[in-house]
Amino acid sequence: MPPNYNETMAVLKPLRAEIDRIDAELLELIQKRARTAIMLGDLKKKTSLPIMDLFRERQVLSKLASATDPKQGLGPEAVMSIFTQIINACREAQAPTKVSFLGPAGTFSHAAALHRFGRLATFVPCDDLASVFETAQSGKTDFALVPFENTTEGIVGQTLDLLSQTDLRIQGMLNLKVSLTLMSSHAEMSRIRTISSHPQALAQCRNWLALNLPGVELMPTVSTAAGASLALNDESYAVIGHPSLATFYNLTVMSGDLQDYQHNQTCFLILSRDDSLPTNNDRTLLWFAAPHSSGSLYKCLQPLAEAGVNITRLHSRPNLKSPWEYLFFLELDGHFEDEKLIKGLGSLETQTVKCQVMGSYQVEEPEAAEKTKPANPF
Repeated sequence: MPPNYNETMAVLKPLRAEIDRIDAELLELIQKRARTAIMLGDLKKKTSLPIMDLFRERQVLSKLASATDPKQGLGPEAVMSIFTQIINACREAQAPTKVSFLGPAGTFSHAAALHRFGRLATFVPCDDLASVFETAQSGKTDFALVPFENTTEGIVGQTLDLLSQTDLRIQGMLNLKVSLTLMSSHAEMSRIRTISSHPQALAQCRNWLALNLPGVELMPTVSTAAGASLALNDESYAVIGHPSLATFYNLTVMSGDLQDYQHNQTCFLILSRDDSLPTNNDRTLLWFAAPHSSGSLYKCLQPLAEAGVNITRLHSRPNLKSPWEYLFFLELDGHFEDEKLIKGLGSLETQTVKCQVMGSYQVEEPEAAEKTKPANPF
């Protein structure tokens, strides 16, 4: 028994009793918050409002962080982490959340879904992007999370193609900083003959690979997780992907932060069957088909300029239903219910063959993007 044990225990006893009292009080308050959230959820259902309100959740977290005094014990980051879990739990109490993503587990899409929806949601991995869309559109899941654009490799073409064919609405956008890791079933770099991964992951590490593993074969796979399966079963293979793959597939981390550009980010879209409410800091995504005539694209965009609408993204994709014609995807400042956009979009529609607004979402600033950390997120 340590010296002064009885004296120490005499001091600890009232402090532990105080912690027990506070814990009981916290539990009562958290349960009260959950009951209130359930009442709020019932009201939302009756008025056809979406259960998930990302703008409101961010407002709550921002207010709590700004009111936090680190001198009292916890800093803003710790407080936000605690209340993020409380908010996620209360949201699940309102209505269980199901989210489809490009699987299997351990991919960057899975990590992004966990960041946005928390561990309490039900996650449905899909084999391909078309299935991610279909599960949400058919009502099997409440949300679909899909990769949209990477800062170094550009737009995900298949996502644009599927967006032009769906009735799902864009509810949100998530920017996730990318940290890529090399993993295999062992720790000897000299034994690696092939590196397997999703084409985007391989492309984002091309300089590192050329410098550190010249001559090694690069094998594209449908997902980083598919590459991990190969690495698990063949010692001559390694995989590049999210660090959590090491946990899921019992792999050894050989090297981390392989990405050629340290500010590399991937943008994900969050889709559902509901529109988001205006937040006064929104953007809108739409697509249109322009007439196949001289100056048609200029004529389509001119009404937006005249209405004072700012274009923040412009992409083109082949029109799968009409060879050698193209669909144009625009991201605009503002919510589609804003007066300026109503005017601009009304004029745009008169110049197009077809125009479809896909939804509006709160702006997520690049500096606020979350980083996928090497630690296991599960």
